[in-house]
Amino acid sequence: MKPAAIFTDNMVLQRRKPICIFGECEPIEQDKTITVSLGKFKSTAQISDSKWSAYLPEMEAQDNLILTILNSNGEKITFKNIAIGEVWLAGGQSNMEYFLMNSKDSEKHMADIRKSNIRYYNVPRCAMINEELFEAERNSHWELSDSDNLGVWSAVGCHFAKNLSEKLDCTIGIVGCNLGGTSASVWVDEKTLSSDTDTNTYLEDYQKACGGLNEEEQIKIYDEYLEYEKIWNEKLAVVQKEHPELSWEDVLKEIGECKWPGPMGIKNPYRPCGLYHTMIQRIAPFTFKGIIYYQGEEDASRCEIYYKLFTKLICKWREDFKDSNMPFLCVQLPMFGYEDAPDDKTWPVIREAQMKASETLNNVYTAVILDCGELNNIHPMDKKPVGDRLSLLALKNVYGFDNCEAYGPVLKDIQRTSNGYELTFYNAENGFVINDKIVGFEISYDGEVFEEVIPEISKGKMFIKCNLNAKEIRYQWFNYNKITIFGKKGIPLAPFRKKL
Repeated sequence: MKPAAIFTDNMVLQRRKPICIFGECEPIEQDKTITVSLGKFKSTAQISDSKWSAYLPEMEAQDNLILTILNSNGEKITFKNIAIGEVWLAGGQSNMEYFLMNSKDSEKHMADIRKSNIRYYNVPRCAMINEELFEAERNSHWELSDSDNLGVWSAVGCHFAKNLSEKLDCTIGIVGCNLGGTSASVWVDEKTLSSDTDTNTYLEDYQKACGGLNEEEQIKIYDEYLEYEKIWNEKLAVVQKEHPELSWEDVLKEIGECKWPGPMGIKNPYRPCGLYHTMIQRIAPFTFKGIIYYQGEEDASRCEIYYKLFTKLICKWREDFKDSNMPFLCVQLPMFGYEDAPDDKTWPVIREAQMKASETLNNVYTAVILDCGELNNIHPMDKKPVGDRLSLLALKNVYGFDNCEAYGPVLKDIQRTSNGYELTFYNAENGFVINDKIVGFEISYDGEVFEEVIPEISKGKMFIKCNLNAKEIRYQWFNYNKITIFGKKGIPLAPFRKKL
């Protein structure tokens, strides 16, 4: 009898929803039963195919409970200091993974978090289902806010949780399930990707990259890469310390080629569907209130199909966690670009897909953080505004705090006037806040060439004076640009493009 690794002492279980407790058994225990007890409640489950899952009834928030799991043979497992509260999954890539200790004002924020009623579980990051994963799971556990590991908790997740804890008067649990550099294709299964010709290209390219090698051969060349990467990283640290003035090109001349993310194969964590099997499936169907998600950077090269991929991920995760309407809060990508690189305008397409998902799927919401990006830094250090805006979305849309100002201006419509176009917006009833010169608006008369325009603003509307044969108007269709237009509550105007 083995409960899933996510069940440990100090865990947080979701209040006001049936609670799923699940795990595996040895084949010898087939057709026997498992009994789960928590507080005054008890549930019995039948073992089938060496797996079991028991559902406890809805419970109100409380602390200091004991969970016991008992099998037919009298074997008993006990977990202590269990809390019933609000539990959220923090998914995505590096900006969700980004450690609290590396973020802006980390010492202050860590001191504040230590005083809060927050607990955290980090899903082990392993590329294969093998003994290494099982060992990592055995060593994983829920951590309290006074943990020595607080610094490696997700900074976004911490700020989000702290805000909820102050409003909801219960324990907040965050489950970190993320890894830097990952495409959304890493976090779904093969059936999901293959269900559409566009998303199936991730699988097709993976098979080509494997070059017909068998699994043993794939593992061998990946292990060789890991050895190379270890030595390469050691050289990198020395060169950057001794010669911080060197450009990246000169650094590579000194230490050799950067081979990240390594050869594709069964052991590469960045392979399509890989972390879905080694991370998501290892915690499903844990009972969550909802999901916060910060990802998309890695899919910019296939930005035109990101909407399909992203919405498939949302639906698949909801299916796996057995809640077809689970709240899903997405972080729209901020501004980012390299000073010396051309703007390929792929990030605006990702942002558009993220916003479109919130417009087309029920209970999906997008946090606009255009102003939180940094030139030349794909990992902005200030994660507090990101966590804050996600928490505003949750408080308003999930927890019913109607007076919560969770949104900035969003384009509502564009209408022709006698001498141009009138733009109207949601969440702009009280007008805009303009910081510095207005930038980012463009108009096209052929759908290809765009020219900058500066709208006139009157209360919550904008007016663009121009010829009436325009084909398209767009705002902030750049990977990186200065942000100067905000709503009254400090959330920036969301980017958009609209054909006329």
